[in-house]
Amino acid sequence: MNVRVKKSRICGSVEIPPSKSVAHRMMIAAALSGNFMTLENGGKDTAATESCLKIMSAKIGAYRRGLCGGGSGEATCENGSNCGACKSSAEDVCALPLLNAGESGSTLRFLLPVACALGFECVITGEGRLKDRPICGLTDCLQEHGARFDRTGEAQLPMRVSGRLTAGLYTIDGGVSSQYITGLLMALPLLDGDSRIRICGELVSANYVDITLGVLEDFGIRIRKEQDGFYVEGNQAYDSPESLEVEGDWSSAAFMLALGVLTGEVQAHGLNPHSRQGDRVVVELLREAGAAISVSEDCVIARKSALRAIDFDCRHCPDLVPIMATALSFADGVSHIAGVDRLRDKESDRLAAVMSMLADFGIRTEYCGNVLTIYGGRHGACRTSGFCDHRMAMSAIVDALCTEGESVVEGAECINKSYPTFIEHVKGLGADIDID
Repeated sequence: MNVRVKKSRICGSVEIPPSKSVAHRMMIAAALSGNFMTLENGGKDTAATESCLKIMSAKIGAYRRGLCGGGSGEATCENGSNCGACKSSAEDVCALPLLNAGESGSTLRFLLPVACALGFECVITGEGRLKDRPICGLTDCLQEHGARFDRTGEAQLPMRVSGRLTAGLYTIDGGVSSQYITGLLMALPLLDGDSRIRICGELVSANYVDITLGVLEDFGIRIRKEQDGFYVEGNQAYDSPESLEVEGDWSSAAFMLALGVLTGEVQAHGLNPHSRQGDRVVVELLREAGAAISVSEDCVIARKSALRAIDFDCRHCPDLVPIMATALSFADGVSHIAGVDRLRDKESDRLAAVMSMLADFGIRTEYCGNVLTIYGGRHGACRTSGFCDHRMAMSAIVDALCTEGESVVEGAECINKSYPTFIEHVKGLGADIDID
């Protein structure tokens, strides 16, 4: 899907979609409590988690019956045999349940430890760049505690998952992905004994782990923070709260707030101003750059403002880089974003994609030593790519809405990954967009 975009004055109010980060965690916790939930308009990533959880439902039910003394905790595969009894022949592998994580790194990295904790033998696959995104740091850790992974080729996925985790000391590198820690935090309470997670090095995107801890607390799971990690009691039961509402997504809101700051005024509803979501920092970053943004309990309002260059470190908010780089490309002066090497292993090589997209619009950028430099300047209409990356496609559309002339963003269908109603929402705010 290609979209043709003309400069527009954006003005109005919008209901921000539910947080993808919160939703993944809440859906898994709800399923482990026996209370499966469905998320409307959540995008392809959360749909992948929901689909995988449905396939795992029999094993989860068996686990809960065993926890309550009502059964052995074993479940059956789709072919009717015991999950732990399948052999490694190609014929038997074909009969194993198939979990497709789509392009969702959260789905893969959260559910892989959970499946291993439950002893759920299956085949896990994915799509797009997910097949090659890093996972060895997590699988190596899980293999040390009883899990087994067999790959059929050089790619990370698909792979066969077997074995069952045992309690103990789990040592994990905190500098690769906070999603590894989240997966362990959700899985280890299911084990028969107590465990510890020891984090080596600095934990990147620590705010996402805070989201996990908040969801686990809501579902009655006890986690104790320690100096170098976490202590996790075993034999815990997930207990669902009465309300399963998912707060609005600050990562998605960032695109709307940037539009308001660059083109007119946007009132964003559905956001929690006290959220644990790290991307809530977008308000502080835009304000530092000179944006007029007001925050109340029920609304965030962003108004057109003249922006100035700023410097910031993205280690704890990497998903904000595409839209902040876009906003800062309209600022007066030279901005620097540190910690950008992490962007290379996203849905696209997001660092290269940001630089390429801004170059298409006529903006100069430089990269050196983990720092992206952006020279604010005059934009020109262009034809650019969505890079098969939802955050890149939305950033390109924002840029085009602020640039004289008509621009084309190719492959914009990838926005369905996180914000399927994005084009509908910006049209409602006055955007001049046509879909080819």
